[in-house]
Amino acid sequence: MAEQWRLALVAPSDEAAAAESAADLHTLLAELIALKQEVRLEARGGKTARAELDQAVGEFRQGVDHVQQQAQRLLDPLVRERDQLRDEMNDQLEAQRRSWLELLLDVREALVRGEETSGQAARRLGWRRWFVPRGLLDGLLEGYRLASRRIDGALDARGVRPIECVGQPVDPERMRVVDVVQSDSLPEGRVVEVVRCGYTCKEKVIRYAEVRAVVRRP
Repeated sequence: MAEQWRLALVAPSDEAAAAESAADLHTLLAELIALKQEVRLEARGGKTARAELDQAVGEFRQGVDHVQQQAQRLLDPLVRERDQLRDEMNDQLEAQRRSWLELLLDVREALVRGEETSGQAARRLGWRRWFVPRGLLDGLLEGYRLASRRIDGALDARGVRPIECVGQPVDPERMRVVDVVQSDSLPEGRVVEVVRCGYTCKEKVIRYAEVRAVVRRP
């Protein structure tokens, strides 16, 4: 009788435990299925978000390219205008520089001619020089020399050099023969006199030298 009561008391508990275990397994499987479904949904949502992000990046790049094209289209005329203005300014500056150099070179040559003329006049006076006020001719010559040296210093500082001609063979890249001298004692093509001085600026010819050169007698 006692054994029957004991079985009656224990049996329901075992059945309840078995039922509880079955319920827990069912719940676990349901949760696993729900989790798997949620992971699938998350993965699908991630793919969708990635596709949307890629599309947004592509649209952004297209927008950037479009903006660059529009900006380039607007900037091209400005760049061309800037380059044209720069070239015009450079041409004007070069023209002004050449004009200034030409004027300075003309002044230098006038001073050289004045010095030569004064020296020739002093030599032609001979003994009559004593009747000229003392120091007049010497002061005039010294003034020409000082002015010439001043201009030569300014030209030299800017890289302007006279072309050495006398005694040199004719250089067609630097000299122009304007007259000839017939001679048998001098080499043909040798420069014997400079009619007009030539100049270079940083090894570039800015004025050709006009010279007289030797030719053989016929």
